Amino acid sequence: MKDEQSRHIAWRLYDLIAPLKGWVFFSIACMVGYNIFTAAPAYYAKDIVDTIAYGDNPELTQYFLVGLGMMIVFALKGLFFFGHNYSVGHLVQSLIVKLRQQLFDHLVNLSLTFFNRSKTGDLISRFTNDLHVFQNMLQVGVTGPFRDIPQFFLLLGIMFYRSWQLALVTMIIIPVAIFFIQIFGQRNKIAVSKRQISFGDLSSLLVETISGVRVVKAFGMEKYESQRFKKANDDLYKNHMRSIMIDSYSYPVIEIIGAAAGAGIVAYGGYLIINGLITAGDFTSFVISFFMLNEPVKKLNGFNLKLQEGFAAVHRIFNILDVKDDIVISPGALKITEFKQEINLNIKAFHYPDQDEPAVKDFRLTVEKGEAVALVGSSGAGKTTIANLIPRFYDITRGEVSIDGHDLRDLELGSLRKLIAIVTQDTILFNDTIASNITYGQPDCSKEKMYAAAQAANAHKFISAQPQGYETIIGEKGARLSGGQRQRLSIARALVKDAPILILDEATSALDSESEIEVQQAIEHLMENRTTIVIAHRLSTIRNADRICVMENGEIVEHGTNDDLLANGGRYQQLYEMQFQDNSNETGSVELKAQIEC
Repeated sequence: MKDEQSRHIAWRLYDLIAPLKGWVFFSIACMVGYNIFTAAPAYYAKDIVDTIAYGDNPELTQYFLVGLGMMIVFALKGLFFFGHNYSVGHLVQSLIVKLRQQLFDHLVNLSLTFFNRSKTGDLISRFTNDLHVFQNMLQVGVTGPFRDIPQFFLLLGIMFYRSWQLALVTMIIIPVAIFFIQIFGQRNKIAVSKRQISFGDLSSLLVETISGVRVVKAFGMEKYESQRFKKANDDLYKNHMRSIMIDSYSYPVIEIIGAAAGAGIVAYGGYLIINGLITAGDFTSFVISFFMLNEPVKKLNGFNLKLQEGFAAVHRIFNILDVKDDIVISPGALKITEFKQEINLNIKAFHYPDQDEPAVKDFRLTVEKGEAVALVGSSGAGKTTIANLIPRFYDITRGEVSIDGHDLRDLELGSLRKLIAIVTQDTILFNDTIASNITYGQPDCSKEKMYAAAQAANAHKFISAQPQGYETIIGEKGARLSGGQRQRLSIARALVKDAPILILDEATSALDSESEIEVQQAIEHLMENRTTIVIAHRLSTIRNADRICVMENGEIVEHGTNDDLLANGGRYQQLYEMQFQDNSNETGSVELKAQIEC
């Protein structure tokens, strides 16, 4: 099973490298030249030694010619090494770049379900640690053997040519060395697999702690987080040391085997020379070949360890590449270009992965074009789930969600999402300029349109006050801006997108009163001439909604206008009395308390 898996990985790597086969052939040609000129001194050592040993004293010029020949041999060897090493480097880096891009492209196209069940740090480790280990495997564990294994057989051929008796002694030792090399490789593969899992856990903990550092400090949990990190760090250390231990004791074992072979060769070689079966030149050529052969054999152990590490790493990478997207786009998907009539939600059931109870059930709602519908309810009622199903972040379990009579599963996904703009409580901005964040998704947007969107979002004034205006870098997640400023940038981004369908998910619930007023004014601009689904935030927005739907346990339990629902004295009135507070009748500023969550 493991061999089949390794072959499968090898074929996939071959498919990636096949377009660069010209570089492969060039590197092989250079490798052949390098091996020939590496073995040449061992081969010609016989003639030089025999000439001196048996009294044929050549002219001094011949010694100079031998020296010149050696210079040429080593110069050509160096030239071929350069060509081989450079071409292999080009192949390795090209493969890594291609694989890294494939991994990223696949990752960003996976559904939210995948990201909900995955650790961020573990995903990052696929791009950092795993790709780095795989790169080392290619450079050391693959290209090394392709260079050194032919050299091994070339030197072995010279040894058999010079003395088949001594070569047979060597052949007894080589299988023993290979046996130990395989054992070390298998042990190292297990250790490396554990080490990579530990690295992913450490990365996840690091990302989690850094992203939540304000909460860590607020609750005084620095020591607790330090202890968690120490445990993960110690686990990684222990798994690293297992690999180092295997690497450390494998080397002397191979050395001892080589030394034993060398001792046998010297003793038996002396016997053959004394009995006239080989010449001193034969023995010298053989010994030089043997010691040159010893290096590829010792390297083979290192190659095998790197190979096992690399296969474990690339297996983790391919595990991500093999993840099938939950959101399947049908081959004949319709490309929708405009929203004309209505959104129809007929959801019999929707389950989140690994959850038995449905998050939404028996939910029926039709939103007409131009209508504003508000969803309210207690935490866990399913409001945000509905907001996630409309842009098809998830597929419903049973039922149908349609736009203008087209089931979302029959629509081309990119065209569907172009019709929808989303503003959420958790504003996501990027470590880029203000201009790039506003025009995100519309990079060809004109400056005039960008300025108009910023002004409509009540953002132009604070943007102009920034050190570089619209070209100001706002930091990771917009950390250099206030909550209200970040929210207004997200509204400006939605205005630039100019989508006919708008989803507002708790867009002002985390803001102070002053920021909320500015953001609310921006939201009112954003809602103009759009079909809007509002997850309960500001009461004035809910009051102005054409309909309010009250949700409980994934179902609509009441619906109607604000006045009708209050007059009915049902669940909405309870929520109103419990969770809405009119802070200022004069300004109409009313906040939704934190208990109502999406």
